[in-house]
Amino acid sequence: MSADQDKKERIAECFTKHFNHFGFKKTSVGDVAKELGISKKTVYQFFSTKEKIFYFIVSKAARSYRNKMEKDINQLPTSTDKIDTLIRMIFAETRKWLKTNDAFEFKYKYDIAKLAFQEAFNELLEKLVQQGVASGEFSVGNVQLTIRFFNGIISESMALVTANPDLPVEDDVIGSMMKLLR
Repeated sequence: MSADQDKKERIAECFTKHFNHFGFKKTSVGDVAKELGISKKTVYQFFSTKEKIFYFIVSKAARSYRNKMEKDINQLPTSTDKIDTLIRMIFAETRKWLKTNDAFEFKYKYDIAKLAFQEAFNELLEKLVQQGVASGEFSVGNVQLTIRFFNGIISESMALVTANPDLPVEDDVIGSMMKLLR
């Protein structure tokens, strides 16, 4: 790892600690810089805003979780099984995250986290759809358009789950997605 990458990781790590202890709004670049023994200017050389730091942190977590999920679902026999399991895992992780994050902070962080997770999972969903098309399991003409429809279905369902984490939406989400694939 380069010295710059190491410094970027240290800044993100320190911000994570501050986010977890003080919340997003009360975390200051100055406090983090002071704890690390660097200037605020140095922090801003790596991240132009607190939101960019948060995105970096969440994006890294999303990619890590995506890789773990991909390993788990690759053991399944069909693309249908893989997509079904992936969607259930995504909603389970979302509910867990909702229940462990402060409601006041959540609204502010939600859009950033949503984007990071969406980017991490789009590639995997596209890969699964392409595998299903290649095997004859799905009859999709335009994979990119299908993924956009999936994003809409998942995004709107996430909004419902955000308002009520106990709302069971997975079966409807999966059912709608499978209709698009067949």
